[in-house]
Amino acid sequence: MIFHIDGNSFYAACERVFRPDLYRSPIAVLTNNDGIIIALNTECKALGFKRGDVFYQVKEMLKKRGVVVFSSNYTLYADMSARMNLIYNRFAPDVEMYSIDESFLFFPDWNNTDYSELGHELKTTVTRETGIPVSIGIAPNKTLAKMCNKLAKKRGGVCDWNKVNQDEELCKYPVEDVWGIGPSKAAFLKKQGVSNALGLKHFPLHKAKKHLTITGFKTVQELSGIRAIDKIEEAPRQVVMVSRSFQSAVFELDRIVTALSEYTADLSAST
Repeated sequence: MIFHIDGNSFYAACERVFRPDLYRSPIAVLTNNDGIIIALNTECKALGFKRGDVFYQVKEMLKKRGVVVFSSNYTLYADMSARMNLIYNRFAPDVEMYSIDESFLFFPDWNNTDYSELGHELKTTVTRETGIPVSIGIAPNKTLAKMCNKLAKKRGGVCDWNKVNQDEELCKYPVEDVWGIGPSKAAFLKKQGVSNALGLKHFPLHKAKKHLTITGFKTVQELSGIRAIDKIEEAPRQVVMVSRSFQSAVFELDRIVTALSEYTADLSAST
């Protein structure tokens, strides 16, 4: 079985670990130049704010609605992520860190094991030891585990694919929300009459391979319960990239030229 586990509102949750006075308070986290909202918790979303909002445009509204705003602290987030993955490794024999707040845990097909109970134990342990709330999806493959994770957020934090009405859940799940199906593939599928995950499950494999690429082909297989997407082995990093951006939109050419000149001079001085 495969567990997909992620931190709920991860960046905001990390900030709240060290600010317990903000329990149940709306929190927004900005990009590293404080330009855009990059993350927000459930309480903040309930006020109508969303990821991608330009900070200077909503700054006064955030203040008026009592939202606590943080600049990004990626050192903190990476440290909390590492702590969480250490806990995962205590439970699972094989762990794949998929992103800073998501991991896949791979378990053998142990007999007489209640994976749902194990999921609740893992969820409780992570929250107790790190302060980060998590959701866990449990399924025989990655695609269904990701789907179960979304279902888990409204089911006490843990959802086991073998304990739900599978076709009913697939029918209610929009095709554009299926892992591996982007906007262009979703648009194509809807033209073919496929609007949900159940329809995608029954989509002919030869058409999937032709029109949805190998990724979409594997996704269709996984919706049928087949394990088609393997664990990703981490490759050595070859390139390090650093980017720069303005805090707000800039339209004056002189400002752009000046900023570029200063950055180039700094870069030359450091090499």
